[in-house]
Amino acid sequence: MAVNDSASAAKEWRSYWPLVLTAGMGMALASAMNTMLGVMIIPIEKEFGWTRAEISSGPLIVSVMAVLFATAAGYAIDRLGARRIGIAVVVLMSSAIALLSTTTAHLWHWWIVWTIFGTAATATATVWLAPLSSKFKNGLGLAITFALVGTGIGAALLPVSANYLIEHYGWRTGYAVVGAVFAIVTIPLTFIFWRVTEDRASSDDQSPDIDPAELPGMTVRQALRSRNFLLILLAQMIGSLANSALLVNLIPMLIDAKISAGDAAAMAGAQGVAATIGRFVGGWALDRASAKWLVAVSTLGSAALPLVLVVAPGSISLAFAVVVVNGLMNSVKYPGMVCLLSRHVGTKSFG
Repeated sequence: MAVNDSASAAKEWRSYWPLVLTAGMGMALASAMNTMLGVMIIPIEKEFGWTRAEISSGPLIVSVMAVLFATAAGYAIDRLGARRIGIAVVVLMSSAIALLSTTTAHLWHWWIVWTIFGTAATATATVWLAPLSSKFKNGLGLAITFALVGTGIGAALLPVSANYLIEHYGWRTGYAVVGAVFAIVTIPLTFIFWRVTEDRASSDDQSPDIDPAELPGMTVRQALRSRNFLLILLAQMIGSLANSALLVNLIPMLIDAKISAGDAAAMAGAQGVAATIGRFVGGWALDRASAKWLVAVSTLGSAALPLVLVVAPGSISLAFAVVVVNGLMNSVKYPGMVCLLSRHVGTKSFG
């Protein structure tokens, strides 16, 4: 049985690796605004005189839109297909990042651009992970891991790159360059590689198309009455609240804890590297161990970061250690939630 499962997983990877690559870039793009904001907050404060709370209202808009419209976006993905929604997502997100370079002193301008990004973010990361849940069975944990590696790579490279661009060219150039790079790379991937994967799937599958109503799993109404689904929903909401607060404010928090801006950016990059390594370990573990216990333990481990910054401000070695641990812990939480949803809810209404 184990040999057959391994062979099946290898076949899935040979057929659908372009989908994983595209999903990885999509995940990196989805996390780019929040990942960069920590580096951008201080120069934006200086230029416009906005408070940190006013600047952080941008990510707040994205979160509120997710609460209000993520279910509708998931419905659209289930009905229209992930590729169509994915193309719209990458165009809107890369454009929004570049448009931040044109921000004026009017706060409403800042809010408009974040609203554009938030519109696309309502479909993320469902738009990237829903196709994986339908194509991968025996290798789902590892496929999700490789897709989420994009987030880790972005978290490793973007703070350091953005800090360099700020120091040499200014924060506006930083946003423009990053938006252009993502557009140049991610839009062609979504157009071409995703189409190739869909064509290959059609040629390999000799059976007739399956009606969505015939897919295994729960309907939305059944899921909303499911104790397991409601527990997963509650856990994800609480975990996301804490993780978003730490992600957006990490670099300003480190600077407030008497750590230099350069060291803070380097620590944020190290957290991204740790998250990338943790993705592989976590993906391997999720295919072999209980997802609920892995998620629970990793969530508790993330509590070390704010506690150490409060108890021992100014300690570079301790701050570096807990930032790295936080990156490792976070690398398990989200894919664990996706695995739990796939297991307890199924594919019928996964989006």
